[in-house]
Amino acid sequence: MRAVGYPLSAVAVLAVVLRWSAGIAYGPLRWGLVGLIALLHVVALWGRRPGPLGPVGDSMTARAVRAGGCLFIAAMTAAFVARMATHGPPDEQASFGVPVFAVFLTSYLVGLLAFTARRTAVPGRAIAIGAAGSLAAAGVWVAGQFLFPPVSANVGGAIFTLGCGVAAVTLALAGRGRPRDALLSALSVGLLGPLLVFASVVLMSRYGPARLIPELVPAALTPADRLANSRIEIQDPYVAMLFLACLGAVVLTVASLITGRAEAGKVAR
Repeated sequence: MRAVGYPLSAVAVLAVVLRWSAGIAYGPLRWGLVGLIALLHVVALWGRRPGPLGPVGDSMTARAVRAGGCLFIAAMTAAFVARMATHGPPDEQASFGVPVFAVFLTSYLVGLLAFTARRTAVPGRAIAIGAAGSLAAAGVWVAGQFLFPPVSANVGGAIFTLGCGVAAVTLALAGRGRPRDALLSALSVGLLGPLLVFASVVLMSRYGPARLIPELVPAALTPADRLANSRIEIQDPYVAMLFLACLGAVVLTVASLITGRAEAGKVAR
């Protein structure tokens, strides 16, 4: 069922995207977005085949983290695609927005697949600690924004908190297994943590109470306009989290591939 179901679901999603994108009048933007979705599907299906990205590890933790991470990236993709289709000049979105987000989203997906692949052989416990450390670091930062509003317009606090998460994961695994497991688990926080922070900022800026939103557009005419514009502007500094997650994904992918090759060599010998 899985062998048939995954390709069929991919085809179904592409069909929905083709139908939805028919309303985009600018052709390069429409086909760029369709190509972005197709690219991510190809990478996801590649992660199911034997190789550096797949199949998924044998532990339930690896399967759960891979499935949850893929759903999270899919939700981010849907949000980015919807925004690029409706905001900004279509020609700029087609020539700049689509390629940039294609690189970002593909790097996130490849990093996640490499980290949870059977070939990388990260134990379920180390994968769980990495995921828990990411959630905890992002949760601590979000709690700080609610306790000491408004949301900071400087990303320094978020980066510091994520750095503490990396350190905590490293200490939790130090001396309790192979150093490579501690390294890969800590690196996974560099991928997942910034994405969780960025998603939290988007949700807080859209649906959070007014006390969470700093006044970033004082020139607006009315308080309502200042609040509405500030809800948009507060997201801009945290785009840096997307760059940080992309860097983390690249480092995690390279480390997973190198250590996975070494691990496969030991098993072969």
